[in-house]
Amino acid sequence: MSKNAVPYKIYLEENEMPMSWYNVRADMKNKPAPLLNPGTGQPMTAEELGGVFCEDLVAQELDNENAYIEIPEEIRNFYKMYRPSPLVRAYCLEEKLQTPAKIYYKFEGNNTSGSHKLNSQNRSGLLR
Repeated sequence: MSKNAVPYKIYLEENEMPMSWYNVRADMKNKPAPLLNPGTGQPMTAEELGGVFCEDLVAQELDNENAYIEIPEEIRNFYKMYRPSPLVRAYCLEEKLQTPAKIYYKFEGNNTSGSHKLNSQNRSGLLR
């Protein structure tokens, strides 16, 4: 790795952690197809999705307009405690793909809370 290259691992300080999630659908010209109810074949309603996801996640899933979704403070506090895993630069993958893109990933296998649990909390901090 050259002297000016980006390091393999990047650790964020608490004050550098994101305050919002990016909703790529807001910037898509062709929006993705909605989730379909397997019984009816029709797009799922917020009420139907509420049987699977908490209310805040349903709102995010159906949001095609807002590019940024604020991360609730309770979730940001959990991130500070349980998100010590760094962003890792995938230099070998970039080379194999021969892409100018910079590819990063997060390995959550050493996160005892698991990544899904922290990402699935509603604003009251309770898991559904």
